[in-house]
Amino acid sequence: MLLAMPLAALLVLVAFGALYVRRRRARGARPSARTLAWLAAPVAALAVAAGWCALGLYEGGAAELGCLCASSLLAGAAALLRGRATARVDLLATTNPAAAAPLRALASVVAVLACTVLGFLAMELTYNELALSIALNYAAIEMAIILGATLVLFFLLQRRGAGPAIVVALCWVIGLAQYFVARFKASALLPNDLFVLQTAAAVSGSYVYAVSGRVLVGLSCVMLAVAVCSLVAAARPRSAQAAVRARLVNLGCALASLVALCAGVTVPSYFDDLGVGMEYWYSLDYYERQGFLTTFVAVAQDLPIDVPEGYTAEEASQTEQLRAATYDGGAGASEDAQVAREQFEELRPTVICVMNETFADLSSLDGESWGYEGPERYRSIDDAVLTGDLSVSVLGGGTCNSEFEFLTGVPLAFVGDGKYPYSLYDLSGAPSLARQFSELGYATTALHPNYASNWNRDRVYEALGFDRFLSIDDFQGAETFHSGVSDEATYEKILELLEEDDGPQLIFDVTMQNHSAYDQENIGEVEQYHIDGLSSYDNDRLSEYLACIEESDRALAEFVDELRELDRPVVLCFFGDHQPALSTIVNDALFPGEDELAHGLRTHETTYVIWANYDVAGSGQASERLDTSVCYLGALLAEAVGAPLTDYQKAELTVREELPAVSLVGTCLADGSWLAYGSDDVPASYDDLANMTYLEFASTLS
Repeated sequence: MLLAMPLAALLVLVAFGALYVRRRRARGARPSARTLAWLAAPVAALAVAAGWCALGLYEGGAAELGCLCASSLLAGAAALLRGRATARVDLLATTNPAAAAPLRALASVVAVLACTVLGFLAMELTYNELALSIALNYAAIEMAIILGATLVLFFLLQRRGAGPAIVVALCWVIGLAQYFVARFKASALLPNDLFVLQTAAAVSGSYVYAVSGRVLVGLSCVMLAVAVCSLVAAARPRSAQAAVRARLVNLGCALASLVALCAGVTVPSYFDDLGVGMEYWYSLDYYERQGFLTTFVAVAQDLPIDVPEGYTAEEASQTEQLRAATYDGGAGASEDAQVAREQFEELRPTVICVMNETFADLSSLDGESWGYEGPERYRSIDDAVLTGDLSVSVLGGGTCNSEFEFLTGVPLAFVGDGKYPYSLYDLSGAPSLARQFSELGYATTALHPNYASNWNRDRVYEALGFDRFLSIDDFQGAETFHSGVSDEATYEKILELLEEDDGPQLIFDVTMQNHSAYDQENIGEVEQYHIDGLSSYDNDRLSEYLACIEESDRALAEFVDELRELDRPVVLCFFGDHQPALSTIVNDALFPGEDELAHGLRTHETTYVIWANYDVAGSGQASERLDTSVCYLGALLAEAVGAPLTDYQKAELTVREELPAVSLVGTCLADGSWLAYGSDDVPASYDDLANMTYLEFASTLS
């Protein structure tokens, strides 16, 4: 039934096309190549629709298919009649030139404006169920961009209708690409995705490219544009000189339009000046509410990382080499460091890194006053290599940013506030703990018991050099707790990996169970906590959150006990990614009127521990406290167990001696005082770290 509709329309167009060719030849004239080219567009559209139907890939209804058939027939009719229409205008130009010029101008204006609107609809209707609900200001921005592109091609092709029609077709292709990205990954097509087209093409064959009715509605807009634009034709110049002059004028107009288009997407800040918003976790929602191009350009503007003042690659490299040499001649030359390196080379211990979702010790928020002593088992670990407070750049979300800082050693302070590297950049050239250990002969595995597409981890982990990634598909039937697969289930998976391979491994586990929200009431009776100044609802949420931490504490203790019993050397690095958002409520209630920097630092702190099931050479393993920030943690981990360090890690560790913590909240100085993020009074070591970070990370993104 559905297949018959595009086939019938296709047969009608082919029949009328054949009739047109026959009549032209009967008159001794050649068929117009331009007419046939315009006719090819609706024929191709119907053929594609018929193919989708025949292959069972069309999931829409008859109404959308009928819309495409009707618009294609209209486009075909316009193509076949364009010869007569343009001939009449040419005749008018010879008999009444003053009337022909305005008529052509009017047709051009109508076509350009119509294609601006149709381009917007072709793009948005194809993937966006909320297309007709986009706010007018955002729609106007998107249509202004489409108008600029339309004018560029219109003048570049010498005022022919093909230019605007091509723009509308490209808009539909963009919408179709976003449709498939949303269908396969439930995310938006971001500018950085353009950097990994080769990777995308390599895996594209595994997908089924079925389409909904929205795709055909968007294609119908292309057919309407073809119908309008096929009737637009440039005036025939009266002389060769006039032809050259017209070409030059049109090229000048195309250039002016291009300059205006470039200015429109680069001069105003879409975030600051035009009010465009973005939360990268909900990127698709923002695309749907604000429009594809509007949001895409805003994100593209957010890509560049500011170049440090006075930066040169040569000087940054020299700084890194000098600091690395300082490390080699200082901390790296100590007896403890030497014996640790020798032991690492001999034992090649497996390294397990657990970034535990929302794990934090909220007893730091004056827990004594409201009866909370923190995660008891975690705090009782007395044989750790290192432990301490961990400054982080995010709060209540943005897990991927703590993850990024840990795996790369790149401080977010030098990337920029509000940016999510996992969503914005191709990280294949970034420093990487996974790549570092892989080059040492380690098998590297990342695991996260949720969708692989979350924060683009499926792409990011590959770019960072992990050998494999275990996602929710690898946790079928696993135990769940609160917001997902339990911590315990991920630890069981890690133990399975150790059983499967007795060689050295680097395993990175991003847990899920403690994720918000904390009003789910799905974990049974929990111990109740009460803080004066909090509503009963917020106290209940706090109690549920702390019950999650209690469960994480229990699972971690059991995991550590199991690692103790293994007859192979294992190192465990465990840390929290951020505090829950409700910490701000607790913080405000307990510390009102406090200095803004101190207030913010308290909620941007978690905790970490580095522990081993064997005697680590050069370490007293007495749970030495060393407060730091997450960007340093990977280097500290490698140093503590004697793993070979990169020059960047060595240089970074020398900076850490002067700046123990660096985050998007502030910078800790050697004397324990803090400077707020963005302060101008930073020491030279801060500039050194900025330059080295730009060299190792930002400069690799171009």
